[in-house]
Amino acid sequence: MKQPIFMPIISEDFDLYYWSENLQSHNWVKNSDKSLGNVSDIEPLFRLHSHDAMEFLIFLGGECDFFCEGKTYNLRKGDVVIIPPYAVHKANVKNFDNYERVMFTISTHLMADFLSISPSMKEDIVYQKTQGSYVLNLNSQKFQDVISLLQDITIRRKNGGEHHSFALHYLLFQTLQLIFNPSSSNPDLNKKNELDQRFVSILEYIESHLTDTDLSLDQISNHFHLNKYYFSHYFKGNMNFPFYRYVSLKRLARAVTMIKQNQHSIEEIAIKCGFTDYSSFYRLFKKEYNLSPKNLQKEFRK
Repeated sequence: MKQPIFMPIISEDFDLYYWSENLQSHNWVKNSDKSLGNVSDIEPLFRLHSHDAMEFLIFLGGECDFFCEGKTYNLRKGDVVIIPPYAVHKANVKNFDNYERVMFTISTHLMADFLSISPSMKEDIVYQKTQGSYVLNLNSQKFQDVISLLQDITIRRKNGGEHHSFALHYLLFQTLQLIFNPSSSNPDLNKKNELDQRFVSILEYIESHLTDTDLSLDQISNHFHLNKYYFSHYFKGNMNFPFYRYVSLKRLARAVTMIKQNQHSIEEIAIKCGFTDYSSFYRLFKKEYNLSPKNLQKEFRK
């Protein structure tokens, strides 16, 4: 299996991009449309990766198994995949000729603004999380309403809507209200596998202790009273890649976000993200992103 990658979101607030028969674009590189006719061009978009923003994928058609944090879903038209920041995920597309989806990302600060003005949406998100699924299926009417709102956003942006960000944010806010409203969803989710509760607890433990320098295979297997060799196979069997890769990817993703914020030195960031020393952080960072953390810092400063 190829190594997972991290794709930082470039825009400050939100991005919206399509993949359909008539338009194949993904603007996470330079915030501009790019033709993706060559398989070698699109391959990085369909590897295991994570983002520093909340991501929504609305599935329009084709055949796709979607993997997110140890769960796999066979997507069908009307499904909305809700991917939290830093969640490790991947779309396994069987045939790109009929694969269609709309995807948008929302920065954490914009999402926080939305939640601050809508307690009901916050409650709906909590409810959605309690369902234990990253995918919900919109009923036909709500699905069409969501698509119409996103098309309206697209048209406004093409006509210079960036200068009227309030209107765009309001349309996006309406879209989220429709997605998270429990009455919009069909109850039957097409999951290929269920996670056992113990593995859910393990993922929650890793998330809450991610920056602890002593988080290790030995430490976490002892915490859950499991043999570390059994735990290693158990984790890989559920997540599809090893424990140490999962922890490293999560920590490096946090490091990228802190580098973008430019509030700490690279050395401080390494320790704050759970790495025991700068040299190990540098080595893993360079291997993962094919550039040094300081060179990435220079790029964001530009």
